[in-house]
Formats: sequence, C-alpha cells, structure tokens
Amino acid sequence: MFKAIDPRARRFSRNAAVFLSLFLVFRCSGGTQIRNSLIFTPDRDVAYPHNNIIFRKPFSQPGEHSLEIIAGGDVMIGHWTAAYLKQYGSDYPFREIQSMLQEHDIIFANLEAPFADSGDVVEGKSFTFKVPTRHVDGLRRAGFNVLSLANNHILDYGQAGLEQTLRALDSAKIKHTGAGLTHEQAWLPAQLQTRAGKVVVLAFSMTFPKEFWATDSSGGTAYPYENLLRSTLDSLKNSADFILLSFHWGREKSTVPKQYQRFFAHLAIDHGADLIIGHHPHVLQGFEIYKGKLIAYSLGNLAFSAYSRSAVNSALLRVVFDSTGKLLYGRILPLNVDNAQVEFQPRPAEVERTRRIFAQLDSLSRNLTGRDIISDSGLIFDFLPPSSMPPDTTNRENRTD
Repeated sequence: MFKAIDPRARRFSRNAAVFLSLFLVFRCSGGTQIRNSLIFTPDRDVAYPHNNIIFRKPFSQPGEHSLEIIAGGDVMIGHWTAAYLKQYGSDYPFREIQSMLQEHDIIFANLEAPFADSGDVVEGKSFTFKVPTRHVDGLRRAGFNVLSLANNHILDYGQAGLEQTLRALDSAKIKHTGAGLTHEQAWLPAQLQTRAGKVVVLAFSMTFPKEFWATDSSGGTAYPYENLLRSTLDSLKNSADFILLSFHWGREKSTVPKQYQRFFAHLAIDHGADLIIGHHPHVLQGFEIYKGKLIAYSLGNLAFSAYSRSAVNSALLRVVFDSTGKLLYGRILPLNVDNAQVEFQPRPAEVERTRRIFAQLDSLSRNLTGRDIISDSGLIFDFLPPSSMPPDTTNRENRTD
C-alpha cells in the first residue's frame, strides 16, 4: 500500500522546480549572482525561437500599461532585392520576421535608401541607392510605424528624392524623423501616442558626406550639435513620457563603438533620453546600461541588399518599459541576414548561430560595462544599482566617420 502524498509537499516541490528553472534561465553567462529578486518576463521572451507570438503579460498596476518596443537595423531594399520585390511582392523582405514585429507599440528601423521614382543621383559617391515609391507598402504591411531617415544615403537622389520619400511615408502613415526639407523639419521628432503614454523619437546622422547635413539654408539630415541636442531634450522632458533617440554613427564593419558614440549616448541620457538605438556599422556592436537606460550601439543590418561576408549576423531588439518609464529588460532576437542563404529575407537565426550571436554580444557588452548584462537566453538587464557604477569617463573625440 502506498502512502498518500501530502498536498503541501507536492506544492512545495512544484514551486521549487519552477524557481530553479527560472534561476537557470536568468543566470548570466559570466556567473553574476541574481540580486534581490528575479525579473519575470512573458513566456514569448523565455521561449524564443518561436513561430507565433501570442502571449502578453502586464508589467504595471491594473489600469496601467507597459511600453513595448522592437527595433531593427538598416533597411535598404533596392539593388539586388529589386528582382525579388517584383516577383514576390513589396513585403517579401519581412515575411519571415513579421510575427516577431507584431503586437509592439513602437516598431522601428533605419531607412537607408530613399523611396524615389525620379531625381538626379548625387555626384561623388561610390554607392547610391533608391527604391521605387510603391514599395513603401512593404514596410507598412510589415508593421513599421516609425523610421529614422538620418543616414548617409537618404539624399542619394537629392532634395527631390528626399521629398518623394517624405510623401511616400506620409501616404503610408509611417512616422519618420531625422531628415527634412529644412533644418527645422529635420529636427522635428516623430510623436506616437501609445497605451503607456506619449513617445517621441529623434534621429541624427553623424556620417559623411557633411553636405547631407541640414543647415540654415538647406534641408537634409539632422546632425546632433551638442547645445541644440541638450536644449531639445531638456524641452521634451516635460511633454513626453518616453524619449527614444537613434544615431547613425561609428565605423563600418567595426564591432567596437568609438569614444564619440559613447559620449553622445551618455549625453543624451543625461538630458532625458530613455533608449538609444545605433546604426551604420552594418554589424552588431555591444550593449550598455547607463544610469538605468539601455544603449544599443549598432543593430547591424535588418533587410539590406548586399552580399557582404562580414555582415551575416544581426538581431532585433525588444525593449520593455513599465508605466513609469523604468527599463524592465531588453531582449535580443538573433537573425540570419546572410543573403547568400536567406536571399534578402532575414529570418530567425538557427540554434548554433543564435548561440554565437549571444556569445559575441555578451563579450562585446562586458568590455563596455565591465560586468554581465546579457543572460544565456539573450535577456538584457542589470543586477547592479546605478549608484554602484564607475564614473563616466567618455569623451567627445573623433565624432564622425
């Protein structure tokens, strides 16, 4: 005869197993000990990779909402991709990741080529891009609701190409920031009203040619002049609940951010920015948590029409804030962007590629922060309070490439 098991013992065993499983999920690769309490996240973040994203879990008090952002890297769907768009449709590049983009309040990327049907190509550049305006529908169908235009290609077909891009995005109801027909327009933030509050997005280019930068007499991209950046952010703090900044910066193919990248990222956070997203190197760079805010120095390519052998890995970044603006966590969603394999259609990385991307980003981020902020499953969060961080020693050297 078997003795009946005490229900209290059964509950204790089950709870112990759950606690142990969560501990293993959130244990950082460098062995950092979890302090105070575990960070609980939706099942969809713990269980990646996945095909369907359906589970949502509130992080705030009843009646309040978290802010959920997903961001990608450079998007350039012209050149080699053009034949695929013609054969399979404008949304072809995003079909394998569309389920990952859904159900977010902000879906963001950097538009690296103008949507233009005419215009004169700018002289003196080795590489120039443009995409027919009809293909803006692919980004709309994929779900993107805000794009950065601040980069070194958005004026490849001059002011006429930029004007067509603005009209195409406006017709598709996709918000944009970082470039305009005047200096004032280039600095206008994109504004989005979400369940969690008002989000403003600003974008800046720190890449050559300098002739693309907007001036008092000509349109172009927004360059983040320090005093203007400070005053703009200071003025937004009282009118926005969340501030997201994008920078086009750094050296192409370099996995290490330059000192000026860190200087401007820290400066922006010091003046109210909640999240920094970087582009331009075409490869992944490390992450940093500075004063409780997340910095992604480069998200690499998202959908980019090139066969570069040095730019075959990338990631989407999912970021969740609570209703008060506090960063809850980030989540790295690795991508295979090796166009020799995926044919200009980025897709979730397979297991071994995912492992390599996590390991690389963990190492790059540890070099920036001096500690682990990335778990074995790709979650990004900080176990240490900001008061324990070493003083900021970054400087403003070498500001552009």
